[in-house]
Amino acid sequence: MNLPGSAIARRAALLFSRSELVPNRLRPALLDRFGLRAPQGVWSSANVRILDPTLLTLGEGVYLNREVYIDNGPVTLGRNVYVGLRAMIITAKRSLGGPELRAGDGGPEPVDIGDGTWIGAGAIILPGLTVGAGCIVAAGAVVTKDCTPNGLYAGVPARRIRDLDEAGAA
Repeated sequence: MNLPGSAIARRAALLFSRSELVPNRLRPALLDRFGLRAPQGVWSSANVRILDPTLLTLGEGVYLNREVYIDNGPVTLGRNVYVGLRAMIITAKRSLGGPELRAGDGGPEPVDIGDGTWIGAGAIILPGLTVGAGCIVAAGAVVTKDCTPNGLYAGVPARRIRDLDEAGAA
């Protein structure tokens, strides 16, 4: 049953969960009450913006730093994914329209971030992409194509700069 004002109350609670008044260790439990099903060890800093928690799948050990933005399409973050300060994961994609409205039809496309990946501060991951396991996406990079596993990606657009050792050392 939907109660009058329940959507407003839910939105207010979601906004409160982003507040600096909520300790990082308590934030995942609070978000869980609003549809984000997070496993143990998930950490979220203040001002993280998740537009639709029900479309976000998190693996164990995920860390979302301050002011991370996650769009309202299907997003999967694997185990031990670290998302840096002000990084953005975008799921909304549009086709090219005519001259009277260049932003044509569109909708969400899923984004999948593999286990152990580190998304640097201010990086942007565009719709419909997969970032393979063990990757590093450098600060400020804009990912426009899929990233194969165990690579360092940097630049605008992001390109593979070098291979990373699968054993743990770069």
